[in-house]
Amino acid sequence: MRGSVGVGRLLMAGMLVWAAAGCSSVVEGAAEPASGQEGLFDPCKDIPDSVLEEVGLDPATEEVDIAGVAQPGWKICTWSGSWYFAAMYANEHSTDDIRANPDYAQLRDIEVGQRKAIEFRRTADLDDGACYVAVDTGQGSVWLKVYRKGIRPIEEPTCQLAFGFAGRFEGLWPN
Repeated sequence: MRGSVGVGRLLMAGMLVWAAAGCSSVVEGAAEPASGQEGLFDPCKDIPDSVLEEVGLDPATEEVDIAGVAQPGWKICTWSGSWYFAAMYANEHSTDDIRANPDYAQLRDIEVGQRKAIEFRRTADLDDGACYVAVDTGQGSVWLKVYRKGIRPIEEPTCQLAFGFAGRFEGLWPN
């Protein structure tokens, strides 16, 4: 019994030293963007508030990344409409990558402005609850997703809304 108490105290002391050492470390220098994000189009910074307001999105509802957490290789911005969210994703993937990904379905070739684009849905969401429109850029692609808030009634087809937004934002996206 005496030996096990001593071992327990030794383990506890070791854990306290480890925990204290972890709390006292200092990281110096400037924060750097997550790998793969340098130079990507940034929808939160590169889409003017006036354009958001023109299409019915509230700039004050802007959410950067996913719950504020950067996703390596992606720049993500989401805004809120009346019954839907609109999210824009700039990333390093091409529309060919979308075509090759089995997680995406109902792919349809479209044009947004003068650009070739693709409309698609996730295989897990084939009803009209969400729709994407994506165009290739020199950096990869920009995706625009419109999806309903929770179980709110859909007031307009999400693909129609996504296509309309893409048409308005397309001139702001990189070539």
